[in-house]
Amino acid sequence: MNNLSDIFNDLFSDAFRVSVLIQIVTLGLALIFWVVLSKLLNLEARPWLFERRYKYISAFKELANELLLLFVLRIFSLALDSISGVAGLAFFITGFYGLFLFSRFLIILLKFHAPIAVVSKFDLSVLRPAYVIVGFLSVLSQISDLPSLLASPVAMVFGDNFSFNDVLLLLFGSYFLATGTALPAWGLTWLAAKLFQLSKPAIRATELIMRYLIVAIGFISILAIVGVNYTFLAAIGGGLSVGLGFGLKEVFSNFISGLWLLIEGAVRPGDVLLLETGNGEDPCEVLELGMRATTLWRDRDNVELVVPNQLFFTQQMVTYSGVRDRYRRGQVLIGAAYRHPPEQVIAILEAVAATVPRVLAKPAPKGLLLRYDDSAITYAIRYWIEDPMNGISVASAVGIAVWNAFSREGIEIPYPQRVLHMDAAIPNARTQI
Repeated sequence: MNNLSDIFNDLFSDAFRVSVLIQIVTLGLALIFWVVLSKLLNLEARPWLFERRYKYISAFKELANELLLLFVLRIFSLALDSISGVAGLAFFITGFYGLFLFSRFLIILLKFHAPIAVVSKFDLSVLRPAYVIVGFLSVLSQISDLPSLLASPVAMVFGDNFSFNDVLLLLFGSYFLATGTALPAWGLTWLAAKLFQLSKPAIRATELIMRYLIVAIGFISILAIVGVNYTFLAAIGGGLSVGLGFGLKEVFSNFISGLWLLIEGAVRPGDVLLLETGNGEDPCEVLELGMRATTLWRDRDNVELVVPNQLFFTQQMVTYSGVRDRYRRGQVLIGAAYRHPPEQVIAILEAVAATVPRVLAKPAPKGLLLRYDDSAITYAIRYWIEDPMNGISVASAVGIAVWNAFSREGIEIPYPQRVLHMDAAIPNARTQI
């Protein structure tokens, strides 16, 4: 630990050398000069030649002010080198910033070909943090003995010494594996789809499988590079086995169910499912199909439901595919008195349903006599709609229209009736028939 303390003391003393401070102040002045110059020129608001014809020129336009900063930093570094002869750190920071701008340019170009959300997440969660970490360590290497600091031991686990380098690799490597696998997985899936002509469900499943494979291989590689004791790994594996057998059984079951759903393609984003709830069947749209749970959107109260994947294998659900069509048949039941001719009631039902908005003309609404009940004849008016998410509201509109039509035509909707007869043989007694 004394050696580690000496390394830190040398680091701070090197960071506050006069030559280092002069270069930092020079770069700060360059930054101030750039702010003033960029406001005067306003490059991003100026029209560029062939900008509308070539979409890639817009990538340069987005980086116009940053390229101006790179030019200013280079000029100030050259001026400092000609005056003092000491500008190594300034040249290094300028070159590193140029490399960062080059990566920004590649990211902008990549957005023209890959999903923007995936590329943006990779840029913000992986690329920029990586540049900050690498840039900080690189600057330290310019002013101090960084290799000695990274090689210094900081902890001992199961008889193995871990250095700063090992700790940084474990921490940041795990972070980048957890957040940065979406874009590489998308690239590998895109290549596999081109080679093997995969379907959309297979593409989604392949992408998630690729992500988990990259994470698994990357984490094993990090542990191998760090040199973790295999006894420690065996202990972790045994603990995970017990956890999967008891506490994590449901999680593992949902994981396998989600993988099977993705491969099979029985449930896809955009599909409408009829989910059984306490209020009956609610139409819900599938937003995202994950490895553990599926996210559904319910229209009637605008909420998102997270349903475990295992539920799709234990309960029966009705699905309306968003790929083939979204047509759904609706139905409204109503009773009419026995004294009205069935032909008249059915004609009224069909005519009324055809006038309701969002009810399709083809197939035409169909009225049916279902059964003879105690107090009324039960009829059904069946119709088709284009969007299953509107099923409840359309049924309400059809029901109101039928009520108004029955009122106009004098069709009675009878109440349940009971007739009581006096039994003459038993005084003061009544028998319900």
